[in-house]
Amino acid sequence: MTHPRVLITGATGPVGIALARFLVGQQADVHLFKRWRSDVRPLADVLERVTLHEGDIEDPFAVAGAVAGAQPDIVYHLAAQSYPAASWDAPVATLRVNGEGTLNLLEAVRRHASRARVHIAGSSAQYGVVDPAAVPISESHPCRPSSPYGVSKVTQELLGLQYHDSYGLHVIVTRSFNHVGPYQGDRCSIQTFCRQMARIEAGLQPPVLLVGNLEPRRDFSHIDDVSRALWALMQHGRPGSVYNLCSGIASRIGDIVDEVCRQGHVAVEVRVDPTRLRPVDEPILQGDNRRLRADTGWEPRYTMPQIIAELLTFWRRRSLADAQAAT
Repeated sequence: MTHPRVLITGATGPVGIALARFLVGQQADVHLFKRWRSDVRPLADVLERVTLHEGDIEDPFAVAGAVAGAQPDIVYHLAAQSYPAASWDAPVATLRVNGEGTLNLLEAVRRHASRARVHIAGSSAQYGVVDPAAVPISESHPCRPSSPYGVSKVTQELLGLQYHDSYGLHVIVTRSFNHVGPYQGDRCSIQTFCRQMARIEAGLQPPVLLVGNLEPRRDFSHIDDVSRALWALMQHGRPGSVYNLCSGIASRIGDIVDEVCRQGHVAVEVRVDPTRLRPVDEPILQGDNRRLRADTGWEPRYTMPQIIAELLTFWRRRSLADAQAAT
């Protein structure tokens, strides 16, 4: 597909930012759907080469207006309440944003851009607690989510597949395992560790690294690897199909903390903070990405030490600026 018109919802999230930059590099005509209050500064280097559409994913009129205006060949639906932990405190809001938001997007595509290729971003949280004997988890594994967030992502997936079956929309669903990269904020585990280390180095907090459960193992992918996978799926993925989007490697959270400490510039005490423990924490989430590899030829490039080094650099810049502002 040469110079496609692409619409990204949730465009100011970490994957949206990375994907927008990647697509600009592919000479795509990029349209970004964002909330009015969302910060576009991380996109400053590409803003002159994209078209912005503003609104809320829960507003069907705003979504329809963006789709009708963009007339996309490809749609990446990334807008979501994307934090599993937050879904315990806001289950209704999570279901509304993720479920109704997806329905608004699919209806808008059906009415205004029915030939577009649509990507729906699901999650490994759809699988819930998985017996270690079933790891790595394949797409055929049953979904039994253990959080309101996971339920909302199952809802998104089923809506997407229903619109493929009922209306013939070209829909592809990914079940994304943990992704990580700059501009993600500090609610992801790796981000919290790197941010704390950077702030400790800058003298902004005592030399204590607060952590949650260190035993779970998680499958992390860098957002640049995710962007390449999403592009490949829109070229080669099979409509009506579900793909695990993952590295295929499960890293123990405690080992990630050890690597952050190894790359840190100061010695720290690692201390478990009870407020960081979840009601349910799956022991291991490791994906089987063979379907994605086979259909697209994609493979991940980033290693965990590379991811941590990049994030430490990112948070060190932020912490240095905070320290300078405080003096």
